[in-house]
Amino acid sequence: MTAPTVGQRVNLCGTLPKGVLHVLNRPGVSVTWERGELHFHVAPEALTKAELTLLLGHKEEVGGWLLLHKLWDAGYSLRLQPSEYGPGYVLMPTGTPAQPVDFPALFELYDTFHDSAVALLLDACRLLKIAPVDWPKAAERFVREAVLHLQERELA
Repeated sequence: MTAPTVGQRVNLCGTLPKGVLHVLNRPGVSVTWERGELHFHVAPEALTKAELTLLLGHKEEVGGWLLLHKLWDAGYSLRLQPSEYGPGYVLMPTGTPAQPVDFPALFELYDTFHDSAVALLLDACRLLKIAPVDWPKAAERFVREAVLHLQERELA
């Protein structure tokens, strides 16, 4: 199965509502991949029932988000490479992990949520108006700018 092309969404839940990523990044909310399943960990009063229902209804996208974060947390750079097997892109982690990684669990997460992770990055590329193959350069630039912004705030 090849990943989606720019503007295409392949998921079981429909278009990703804007609130899903915001809710996932909220303090007191975390997601883990254990024994082949997503598990939500929510601090008391961190989410409303409607927000938890939103996350549970969009497990494909949550899994894609988790895969991206697990790869970044391990120290990989990510690149979107055009698929050799038709339209779409393949998520290619590059580099060497900066910390120990549970490769079987990471591979299972990759195998399960690859297409959703690609769809999230393609959405980001579309919003940023960049070509998917330019994602690594754009991501590096955003990280540099974020670090500079934090340093400027600390000096102010």
